[in-house]
Amino acid sequence: MSDEGTPPHPELVERLVRHFSVVTATELGPDDDYFGMGLVNSLRALEIVAYLERTFGFEIDIEDLDLDNFRTARRAAAFVTRKGGLTADLGAGR
Repeated sequence: MSDEGTPPHPELVERLVRHFSVVTATELGPDDDYFGMGLVNSLRALEIVAYLERTFGFEIDIEDLDLDNFRTARRAAAFVTRKGGLTADLGAGR
């Protein structure tokens, strides 16, 4: 669930799981902490931020750059939901 209590769309979570699994070359689950597992370094973290901005059409501000927003696919999906609202759930087919 997101901090506001609204769970992210399950298809959004699955989409991010698939993407992050490709990025890390590891089969991940929605709650696997790829940072804690040592699969993501600072360069990959920037790639994740750029992917979310590009795919879901919003800008991630400096104050949004809290690792907890991005450490799992479910947390990233909750962040996208909070930042982009329901219209961003599936990236509008992007």
